[in-house]
Amino acid sequence: MRSVKWAILCAGLCLPLLAGCAPSPAPVVPEAEDAPELAGPSGASALSHESVGAPPRLIDRLLYRGTPVLDRVVDGITAIHLEPWQAEVAVGSGDVMLTWQLDTHDASSYRGLLRTEGAEPVQVRTVLGVIQARFEPPLPDQWTAWLEGVAGSRTTLIRKPEPTVAISYQGADGAMIPLEVYEAILPAGPLRLQLDFDQLVDARSLAGWLAGLEQTVGQSVTVDQVESGRWFVTMDEVPARLDLDVRNVVAADSGLPVARYPLTIWNEAGLPYLERVDLATGATERLLQLPPEISEAWPSADGARIALRSWQNHGKAMWEDRAYVVDLAAHRVEPAPFQAGTLHWAADRLVNRPPWWAEEQAWQVWDLSAGEAATSLAVPLAEPVPGAVAFSPDGEMAAYLGAEGLDDPEQAEPAWAPLVLVDLQTGEARTVEGFVRNWYRGKGDARRWLAWSPDGSRIAALDSLARSGESALVVYDLTQGERQVVSDELPVLAWGTRLAWSADGDHVLAYGGGRPPWIIPAEGGPAIPLEDAWHGQAFWDETGGRVLGAREPWEGVFVYTLADGSRVDLGDGLPAGWGGDAVYVIRWPGAHARYVPPAP
Repeated sequence: MRSVKWAILCAGLCLPLLAGCAPSPAPVVPEAEDAPELAGPSGASALSHESVGAPPRLIDRLLYRGTPVLDRVVDGITAIHLEPWQAEVAVGSGDVMLTWQLDTHDASSYRGLLRTEGAEPVQVRTVLGVIQARFEPPLPDQWTAWLEGVAGSRTTLIRKPEPTVAISYQGADGAMIPLEVYEAILPAGPLRLQLDFDQLVDARSLAGWLAGLEQTVGQSVTVDQVESGRWFVTMDEVPARLDLDVRNVVAADSGLPVARYPLTIWNEAGLPYLERVDLATGATERLLQLPPEISEAWPSADGARIALRSWQNHGKAMWEDRAYVVDLAAHRVEPAPFQAGTLHWAADRLVNRPPWWAEEQAWQVWDLSAGEAATSLAVPLAEPVPGAVAFSPDGEMAAYLGAEGLDDPEQAEPAWAPLVLVDLQTGEARTVEGFVRNWYRGKGDARRWLAWSPDGSRIAALDSLARSGESALVVYDLTQGERQVVSDELPVLAWGTRLAWSADGDHVLAYGGGRPPWIIPAEGGPAIPLEDAWHGQAFWDETGGRVLGAREPWEGVFVYTLADGSRVDLGDGLPAGWGGDAVYVIRWPGAHARYVPPAP
C-alpha cells in the first residue's frame, strides 16, 4: 500500500514542478538506490556522496503531510508550498515527504548533500533536479532536513496533533445525540448539528467548507458559533443523503486538517421501500421500508424471502458489503450476520462469499429457518476459494469451475476448465474435465457463473468460443453423465453473465454481462434477445413464462411475457422477485412508478 501511495504522491508533488505545476497524473518518479548513512556535521546524519562541485540553487520546496484519515493530495492542506521565509512547518501523525527543486536537471549527483537531524528518511528519490525524502511514523516531535550548502533548504518539521471534532444532532426532546459512527439514519424534519472542535479552527477553511455544504444540500445553511470551538449548523430539512466531510477544515495555528472520517446521514423519509405490484389489476401496496443504498435483490427459490445487498460507509470508503433479508411472511427486515460479498440461496439458507478485502475467505452459511448465526461452510470447496459457486436446489451440492491447465499461458489456444461437483454432506468431489474454455488464463473464475436446473439434474454454463466474447450455452446432464452443447453461438460474454433456469426447466436466461439478456431454449432452438434490458438482475416467474427485469439500475422495471413477446412497464426501481401474479419492486420516494399494460 505504501508503494502505491508513494507513486501517487510523487506524481502529484514532484513532477508538477517540472511542468509548471501542471496537474497530475504524471510519470512516477524513478526510485534511486538508498545509500549508506554517514555521520554529518554537528551529529547530523548524511547520505554518502561523491564530490560534486558548487551546490545548485534552490528553486522551490514542497511538503506532503498525510494524516491517518486523509492520505490524498489536497493543495494547501496535505500538499503545501513552502515560502522562502518558512524555516519551520507543522506536520501531523502521518507520512511526511519533503521535496526540494534545484536549478539543475541532474539531482542524482547532488543527492549526497541531504542532511537530517532527529529523524532518518526511509526513502530518498531523485529525478530531473528534484530531491525528495520520505519519513514514516513513528517520528519525533521535531526534526530537521536540509541540503548541505544549498541556501534556503533548511526545514524544521514540528509534529502537532491534528484537530478532532465531535458531531451531535438535536433529537426531538432537544437533547444532543452523539454521532460516533460513520453513518446514521435521522428522522425527517429540521436538522441541527453541533460541531465541537478540540482546537481553534481556521475561519476561512470553515467558511469554505460550509459554502460547499450549502451548495451540496441545495438549501440554506445557518451557522452559529457559541464558543471558540463549538459551532451549530442548522438546515430546514434533513437531506435525503448528506456526506459530512470536515477533513478540509484546518487548525488555526498548524493548518493541519481535522482528523474525522466522513459521516453519512440519511433522511428516514427518503429511504427506499418494497412495493408489491399486482399485474392483473395494476394495484400497488407499499410493504416495508428498507435500508439505504441497496444495489442488489436476490429472492429465494420459494419466494418467501429476499436477500438485499447495499453500500455501507466505512469511513475510508463506501463498500458494497452490507446484507439484509426481507422475510415477506413475517413482514420484517433482518440484518445478515456477515459482510456481504457474493450472495446465493441454497434451499432456505443464505450462503455468502465474503468481500475480497475480508481477512477470512471461507464461505459462510446462514440458516434462517433454524434461527442460527452464520457458520462456515462445513466442507471446504477449494483453495483458493472459488469465486462463483452454484448450489443445488436442495442445498446439498455445490458446483464451480476448477482451475484450468496452464501449460503455456501465452499460447493462442484456450485452456479448458473442469466442472467440479462437491457433496456438501460428505465432502466428496467429482471433476468433469474439459467443461468450458478460458481464453484469459490467470483471470480466475470469480465471474464465471453456473446455474442448477430446478429439478437438480442439469448444470448450465457459458462456453467462451472466442476472445471477442461470443459464447454457447453448455449443459452437464448429471443423469446421463455427459456434456451437451444446447445453443448456437450467441453475442453473450462468458465473464460476468449470470444464468437462471425457468421453473419448468425449458429455458435458461443469460443476463447481466454488460449486454442485453437472452432467453435460450434448454433443449436447443432459436434464442430470443431481450432488448433494452441492461440491468444486472432478472427473475423468472413460477410458471417459466415471464421475466421480471429492468432497463438500467433503478430505471425502467418491466415484465416480459415469453408467449407473445409483450412487455408491461412498471416504472423506476429495482426488480426484487415474484409472488404469484404480482411482482416485488424496490422504489424510493418520488420514483416514477406506474403500471403500463401492454398494447392490445
